[in-house]
Amino acid sequence: MKINLSWALGFKLCTVLYAVGLIGAVLLPSREQPPTEAVRERHMTDPLAASSPTPNVPAASEPMTRAVLDGIYFDVVRATGQGDQLEIEMRAHNTGPDRDIIPGRAKGILEPALFATVFDEQGGKWYADQVRIANLTSTSGFLPQSKLISGVSTAMVLTFARMPAIAGLLQIRTIPRLEIPVIVGLDEPQPSTGQGQAVVLVFRQIPVEGR
Repeated sequence: MKINLSWALGFKLCTVLYAVGLIGAVLLPSREQPPTEAVRERHMTDPLAASSPTPNVPAASEPMTRAVLDGIYFDVVRATGQGDQLEIEMRAHNTGPDRDIIPGRAKGILEPALFATVFDEQGGKWYADQVRIANLTSTSGFLPQSKLISGVSTAMVLTFARMPAIAGLLQIRTIPRLEIPVIVGLDEPQPSTGQGQAVVLVFRQIPVEGR
């Protein structure tokens, strides 16, 4: 009788354990499924979950105040406005051999020399009236030529004399684009109709200081 009871009790215990294990096996996957679906949905909808990194693109509004041509570094030092006059101070530093430079290019036989061009925030275009490099100043029919000595910085000043102004204050506050044609390597001074291939230096987003 005791043996029969022991077998019956053991059989019942095995049945209970089997049932508990079966129920656990059925319920456990269903509990883990929602987090898996949530993670999958997050990867599909969250742009930060993308595996490929976002390229580092520089902002278009960042100032670009340096241009390099044949080992000559051209830097915009400052732009200053007073009344209807805009003055842009620059520096040319030659890291190569000694050579000549002419800031500007000829426009035509009957047209004055072109020294530099400023584009304003409304898309307007304005031409420089004068350029000074070292101690030489331009005229309407003459492009000043200066010699850039190796390792020496040379000052350049661009003057725009008829810029838009409101109540005595220069209207332009930031120069979106500045173009400066330069001729490097000529041996003799050239008039406005002279020869020589000009290269246009481009600068962007230059702040204008008032005074």
